[in-house]
Amino acid sequence: MIKALAFDLDGTLLNKEKKLTLGVKKVLRELFEKGVEVLIVTGRPYSSTKETLKDLNLPIISICYNGGKIVDNSSGEVIVNKILPEDVAFDFLNYIKEKDIEINLFKDDIWYARNLDSYSTKIYSKNSGLTPEIFDLKEMTSENLTKGVIVNSDDDFLNKHKKELEDLLGERAYITFTQAQYLEVLNKDINKGKALKDILESKGIKLEECMAFGDSENDLEMIEAVGAGVAMKNAIPQLKNIAQHITEYTNDEDGIEKFLKGYFKEILEK
Repeated sequence: MIKALAFDLDGTLLNKEKKLTLGVKKVLRELFEKGVEVLIVTGRPYSSTKETLKDLNLPIISICYNGGKIVDNSSGEVIVNKILPEDVAFDFLNYIKEKDIEINLFKDDIWYARNLDSYSTKIYSKNSGLTPEIFDLKEMTSENLTKGVIVNSDDDFLNKHKKELEDLLGERAYITFTQAQYLEVLNKDINKGKALKDILESKGIKLEECMAFGDSENDLEMIEAVGAGVAMKNAIPQLKNIAQHITEYTNDEDGIEKFLKGYFKEILEK
């Protein structure tokens, strides 16, 4: 029996306008009222998850930064806050300086970018709804850094830097694609699967009693961990290969709403 539902946001629960549709809000609220836990599990910072949480209007837990920050939205309590170790952040920043890469950095849930007019900043701003603080890379320190995000439209560019960062940082960091153009560097002890497991245990729910939805590389651990992993129609092939279910429709075709209405038809009609 499914007792909890966990949702990635971008490419999954949100449409291309980065919004929740009326239909998906309705079905999630109905399932929540019938006793099914609902959790948000996203690579986004908490600051750009708040608007979705406000729109959904449920007293739920949000797992942000792929598990780096976990917040109980009913009380505002920060349950988990994991940052990059200073040695990892130091090496990462030196790499960015050496390669002179446009970078998005997060400290204390504040987004820092080098240039308002860069492609990286414009795309991140459009997708997150946030406005960055402009910073000088030479002056950025390694203390209290939550994550770094390289945004680029060139897959070869991103794959090259992913390989080089993996060689540099090894197992000291978690390096993953969170969207097609987003390469992220985070604390090695976090991923969506680990974070979801901890939260479910605190609620007395087993992983096999959870259904999780995702579309990208950073959803792999979560989809693999739960009892019912669901890949979106628009998901990457690796995710579809390990999921128990694949939605018939994409995130922009009400894929979540239609899947839930079919899977939980008997519960919703009671």
